[in-house]
Amino acid sequence: MRKRKPSFFNEKTLLNRLLKNYALILVSLILVGMFSIGMNTYWQSMGRGKVTAQEAVDTISRSINDKNLQGKTMLNELKENQEKINSLNRYMDTPISDYLTYSYDQQLETGNYLFLPGQVKNFYTMYDNIESIIIVLNNYNDYYLSTAQDKSGKKINGTPRLNNKFYLAYPITNPVTLEVLGSFYVEFSQKDILDSLTHLTTFDGLSAYVFSSTGNPLLTYTEKNNTLDQQLIQQKMKETSVLPLQKLMENNILEHIQTASEFEILVTISKEKILTHVLFELRILMLGGLVLILILLYLLYRTFTKYSQQVDIIMGAMALVSEGDLNTRINEQETQFELKELSKGINTMLDNIEQYISDIYKLEIKQQDAHMRALQSQISPHFLYNTLEYIRMYALSEGSEELADVVYAFSTLLRNNTDQAKTTTLEKELSFCEKYVYLYQMRYPDRIAYHFEIDEALKDLVLPKFSVQPLIENYFVHGIDFSRNDNAISVKARLVDGQVKVLIRDNGKGISLQKLALIKSKLKSEQIELHDSIGLQNVNERLRAYFGPSFLMTITPNETKGIAIMLSFNDPLS
Repeated sequence: MRKRKPSFFNEKTLLNRLLKNYALILVSLILVGMFSIGMNTYWQSMGRGKVTAQEAVDTISRSINDKNLQGKTMLNELKENQEKINSLNRYMDTPISDYLTYSYDQQLETGNYLFLPGQVKNFYTMYDNIESIIIVLNNYNDYYLSTAQDKSGKKINGTPRLNNKFYLAYPITNPVTLEVLGSFYVEFSQKDILDSLTHLTTFDGLSAYVFSSTGNPLLTYTEKNNTLDQQLIQQKMKETSVLPLQKLMENNILEHIQTASEFEILVTISKEKILTHVLFELRILMLGGLVLILILLYLLYRTFTKYSQQVDIIMGAMALVSEGDLNTRINEQETQFELKELSKGINTMLDNIEQYISDIYKLEIKQQDAHMRALQSQISPHFLYNTLEYIRMYALSEGSEELADVVYAFSTLLRNNTDQAKTTTLEKELSFCEKYVYLYQMRYPDRIAYHFEIDEALKDLVLPKFSVQPLIENYFVHGIDFSRNDNAISVKARLVDGQVKVLIRDNGKGISLQKLALIKSKLKSEQIELHDSIGLQNVNERLRAYFGPSFLMTITPNETKGIAIMLSFNDPLS
């Protein structure tokens, strides 16, 4: 037999066009994938930056709160009673030798040894993050300074310099008169905060600033040389004591809080650094994507060449079969992968047709048997009614009237659901709805209240069955909040000027204005397509078909919570 030219080399063959289309699709998918991965990487990086900024704020806030608590504890140790206040004044007022004599005399007199340098020195033992302590009393020109190098401290004339240090300040008040006597300053080490911030991010663009309630900078940390932001912050704080948050948000991810102690914490992460980080990753991605495209195009060419040769073998065999040579078989050794499976399938297809028909017939018989068994296993509704009535009577005999009422309500609902009647009276419809709500009330005691009213003239009004119940069911499915104990729904049916008005109101979750506007526009249409409001659609269509053009359904939000649904139509009895 003459050897054919592989179909791959025929420009008009479907296989050649498929190869081109497939290559185009693959290249497009790779490019789209690269773009998607790049965008996803960017947004993930921005999200990580937001989380990192929040973690940095939380870290600083927790550290400041801890230090603030330590400072208050130390201050309380120094001023908790009048004796300690007197000791502070005596230290500032007398030479150290006279003060030492005073401390010994007080110890002999009261049993308490109050020596300010000793107390302060103990603070360094209690807390290892203290750099210095300053005590300033209003009535003295000197102030007390203690440092980590000189823990006992000394009096220094003049005003303390607190610039560019992490000082927390506290007023010294007399515990008896509440008079402000001076100020207590504690300089804490910044090392724990700086160490925590160093390990938070990989973007190399995090900056943190802490300001006191008076606008003094307590902490400045930056991982980048961002002098413009620092200068802007320093200038605005100096001029207005207000951080330029809007300006900073243009180029940074920003987190800002003001603590309960009136410290302002600002953390920024440069968007430029994040973008640089993402672009670096994208460069690697683009290079890898280009290499992948070239490899795929080469493999497609090689694969489709072999594929087309195997397709020609199969097509030649199928041509012989179509000419009537049913004994022809494909040489499975010359095909691979799915074409080999296809060859096997073609070779065995004729032999297996009868077996397939037999299997399908047996399957249908089994399905019919299963359906018949399902029909045979159904329980007669009357058996259910009789069983429920027996349970109700037994509950009554045992004195469980509440359980009997629940069984009776459920039995009534079941009987109403299985009844094939197309219509009912308004009184029966509302009675059915009331039992429906009652069962919910039993399930969630003390959480649901309901109220039903109907005019005497409307009790015998005939309307389609299940006209009101879907509206009430909507409330329990979408509107009720079972975590509350003040859920309420009411139904009032009244005859006003020859029109029947049925009002269903609830105090549930309500409905958004956008969705409410969509529902109203659809209710006015002759062809309603409320995909998300099946109950409303069903009731509106059935009642409009039954009562004619006079029927109108309106939905409005209540003044407080929930919605109100009004069904109005002409009284057919008038």
